[in-house]
Amino acid sequence: MKFKLLSCEVFQAEIETLKSESPHELDIEFIELGEHIHPDTLRAKLQQKIDSAREFDAILFGYGLCGRATDGLTAKHCPLVIPRSHDCCGILLGSRKRFEEVFRPMPSTPFSSAGFIEHGEYYFKDNDTHPGDAYAALVEQYGEEDAKFIWDAMHPKLDGVFQPIYFISSPEIPSGEAREKCRERAQEEGREFRELEGSLRLLRMLLAGDWPDDEFLKVPPGSTVFQTGDWDVILDRS
Repeated sequence: MKFKLLSCEVFQAEIETLKSESPHELDIEFIELGEHIHPDTLRAKLQQKIDSAREFDAILFGYGLCGRATDGLTAKHCPLVIPRSHDCCGILLGSRKRFEEVFRPMPSTPFSSAGFIEHGEYYFKDNDTHPGDAYAALVEQYGEEDAKFIWDAMHPKLDGVFQPIYFISSPEIPSGEAREKCRERAQEEGREFRELEGSLRLLRMLLAGDWPDDEFLKVPPGSTVFQTGDWDVILDRS
């Protein structure tokens, strides 16, 4: 079978490692990690690529819900296959169940991986514990009230304490240098550093065409993806 894969570049090393295992022909396209900051723009870009893709047995996504970037996508000429994951964290951990075990009490807890560090430390660039230039820029763009809300969301606390930074590593992906960069940044921010063992399980299943309904949403041509608000389902189709 022939699959088109649209993936965030945060998974580039993982997908490059796994692609030779797939029995299928893969046309792989990576999209810049920074696109996440504007979910509506990312959704439009993904939809454009969906609309132009033809003669594939399916279009696979290296994305989950991801800030609702996949909410509203419509399958055109080919079926879509999307992991049932809130974001890339669940995919890096290998299942949404593992994500829930670790992050359900505080879903906005910051995390990183070798892919995040390699592609610009995106998840750290605004995490300054001292409200300086970054906070001032938010005030200028959104106003004081909205800026404070955004800032607090970017710097989650539980019981008044900054949450730790988690680094997700997988045995198959070299990550020593990235791990140390993450550890250093955690120290700079006064956060605890914790490491989690990740898994390539979901990405391996995605590329292999192994898509059980409880872990992947399959969207036939003419149907549209929507967010359910259900932690177990996450995404559905209409």
